[in-house]
Amino acid sequence: MSSNRRLILAASIIVFTIVTDLLTKEWALSALDGGRRIEILPTLEFDLLYNNGFSFGTGQGRGRLIGLGVIAMVIYLAVQLLRTDILHRVVLFAVILGGALGNLLDRIFRADDGLLSGSVIDFIDVSWFAVFNVADIYVVGGAIAFGVWETLINPQLTDPEPSEAESVEDPSVEDPSVEDQSPEYQE
Repeated sequence: MSSNRRLILAASIIVFTIVTDLLTKEWALSALDGGRRIEILPTLEFDLLYNNGFSFGTGQGRGRLIGLGVIAMVIYLAVQLLRTDILHRVVLFAVILGGALGNLLDRIFRADDGLLSGSVIDFIDVSWFAVFNVADIYVVGGAIAFGVWETLINPQLTDPEPSEAESVEDPSVEDPSVEDQSPEYQE
């Protein structure tokens, strides 16, 4: 994949993930304001929550530290994205990066008490699990897809290079391309 095509693809995915995350958060702010809840299923509802912690509501009160960690992750993912030419990595790094940026934008632009003090808007409430947002889905889903691809699918598609020990010829194994010269087969 050419460098320009890779960057256009990655930028398109990143913009799409950020825009869908921001649009859904704006919808949640207007539709769920004042404590309104929308029940979807018995264990799934839309319920507005301001999360100053980490994904799925963990790490409450550590927003600035988490924000710095997200910035480091964004830089790492951007570098990895620029280094790879492998299509699935470009797509998944861009999905994860877009999700991380969506939540980072909340921490920056919803900050009332200094840099990175803003809370992330969460609204998808799975009662038996956690409350999260679309950006969390992109980050976690992208990371899971990347792990599955790299460990289960990708190794099956590539023929690994033989190790040095495997590439040394074993004299006890006969080469099938050489005619058998043993006495029992001579005529």
